[in-house]
Amino acid sequence: MNRFPHFPAFTSLLLLLASILSSPLLQAQSNEESNICTQQGIVFAFFNGVQTTVREANRANGEFARLHGYTNDDNEEITYETLYNYTNGFEDFVETFRQRLLEQEDELHGRYELFFESLRGDGPWWSVIGNALPHLLDIRDGWIDWYQAAVIERLTSFVGSPPTEVNYAEHRTRIDNWILEGKKLLFVAHSQGNLFANAAFDHASQQLPSDAVKLIHIAPASPRLNGAHTLADLDLVINALEAVGAVAPVTDNIPGYLLRPAGVNGQKDILGHGLLEIYINQQLAIASRIRTHIDSALNSLVTPPAEASSGFFTATLTWNGSGDVDLHVYEPGGAHVYYASMVGDVGYLDVDNVVANGPEHYFASCNAEQLQTGTYSVAVANYSRADGRTATVQIASWEDGVLGTQAVTLGEPTYSSPAYHLFNVQVSQDPVTGKYQLSLQR
Repeated sequence: MNRFPHFPAFTSLLLLLASILSSPLLQAQSNEESNICTQQGIVFAFFNGVQTTVREANRANGEFARLHGYTNDDNEEITYETLYNYTNGFEDFVETFRQRLLEQEDELHGRYELFFESLRGDGPWWSVIGNALPHLLDIRDGWIDWYQAAVIERLTSFVGSPPTEVNYAEHRTRIDNWILEGKKLLFVAHSQGNLFANAAFDHASQQLPSDAVKLIHIAPASPRLNGAHTLADLDLVINALEAVGAVAPVTDNIPGYLLRPAGVNGQKDILGHGLLEIYINQQLAIASRIRTHIDSALNSLVTPPAEASSGFFTATLTWNGSGDVDLHVYEPGGAHVYYASMVGDVGYLDVDNVVANGPEHYFASCNAEQLQTGTYSVAVANYSRADGRTATVQIASWEDGVLGTQAVTLGEPTYSSPAYHLFNVQVSQDPVTGKYQLSLQR
């Protein structure tokens, strides 16, 4: 039996009220200067490649932002986010590197920051080591051969054994939030990230008009393409995958290793696979192809319909199957926002789902006169028929993107009483600058 507040007419009335109260136009008319958020219409989502740390992925995305700017030709705002993939391979590589260092020379013990420079066979580190320990230069070719074989092994095993559902669930929840808020989506992927991006594209394209989401492939580790792609002829990593299956066609030639200029990170990549060293290195012709693809996509995306509003922060709930799972948010002033009370003192539950998968969506107002400082408690309940489902809640801010994602396996129904507390969202205000800030507690 459906609970009364889920009847379509009642829900529609509440959604209409929430939409009117939260309308950016209405807020601007009442007090334009009270809006503390900037609403971006385009999302540039980057999917990182194999053996990439969070810091390196964010640096690459920052380089994309520098190259393509924060507005398109129509002055629509662009926000850049990294949809990071955790493959657990990096930790394995570092551990192996540590062991090999101990075997080669005790003087290098603990120098983990040298990891990628040494494996790529270039950079100032090799000069320093060459002066201090000349005999170590003799092992460089062995290091590079090992690195290439290890990367290819990692890519090959990934293709045969996709990552855990956790990675995909995190990405889907963020994409669902963007779709609800009517964002234009551009996915850009490098190397292994293309496998994640293909799954993300499939998920988004089932819900969006065809021109509202686009995918650009860079050095794709998958032969399946959902958009324009670029692959260098001397990319030894991707080309080596031909031994275990098809790869995308080569599109561009790049110079041999000795003739390659260093990338924006000051390094070369002897394997011809690096994003910063090869593919978006503006000193190489191959970079212009990628830049053209991205600029064209940013300027040709169409705006999809919006079902929800952006906010100072959002909480998005999804789950993996049928059933009725509910999002509950307790605001600092005491308001309890959920299906039976969708309008709070600060925010709104503007999307409620009673059938399957979600999403459900809460947003806190961007109006400084309405936003409250203090703790927002976020919880979920299995209202009915969702026993054993995995529910995922993601907290994101308008300025910094995803702040945290947490999943829980649901037990028996508890109806209107949430059984799983997942986040405390702390909103504070700097006494000097007056700027509002966010932090998470679990």
